[in-house]
Amino acid sequence: MTICTRYFILLFFLCTVTLTDPAQAAKNQPVTITLPASALHQAISDMLPLPLEQTGEKFQGTITVDSISKLAINDNLISLQGQVSGTDMQLTTNIGGQDIKLKLGKLVLPVTCDISLRYDPKKKTLFLTPKFQNPIHGKSNSAETLLPLLNALGNKEYPVKLDTISPFNAKIGSKTVSVRMEPVEIRAGNNEMILKFRTVTGKKH
Repeated sequence: MTICTRYFILLFFLCTVTLTDPAQAAKNQPVTITLPASALHQAISDMLPLPLEQTGEKFQGTITVDSISKLAINDNLISLQGQVSGTDMQLTTNIGGQDIKLKLGKLVLPVTCDISLRYDPKKKTLFLTPKFQNPIHGKSNSAETLLPLLNALGNKEYPVKLDTISPFNAKIGSKTVSVRMEPVEIRAGNNEMILKFRTVTGKKH
């Protein structure tokens, strides 16, 4: 599971436990939840350090997101600044027809990542596309090693299925109502995320 996927699993868990008004749920009207950038920043920070999945056979080791220093939301784009590190890094290279492993040890790199959002209401799927930027302060050994691995994770869409959000129970009088939330719209801008849900209820005896 990529870091982007984990961001939004946590995000929708937070949204689910925030909705606690049974009367509103019973009306079966769309419920709008606004999540400010500061709340998303805190939610992500609480998950750190977070390992990233790797793609490719030439590199070995563990890449971890250590910290997020800045987070901004604009026009369906989440912009992050932070730090990643690689531990026990090894590079397999071919010299004279022989594969040789080079031990690189620990590498630290400040990064900027833009994550674009696209929600498909028919598929109930949120698509995330991360794109890592080159370091502002030029090239370094860490940048030359870690950026190709990070770029392998980026520039492609990662689907996050949202049709299996766990229902919760609300008590209205003496009866218990099971409330299931169906996302109908997700958009981001002006340093906040807007999430709209349609609630589907059913009585429990």
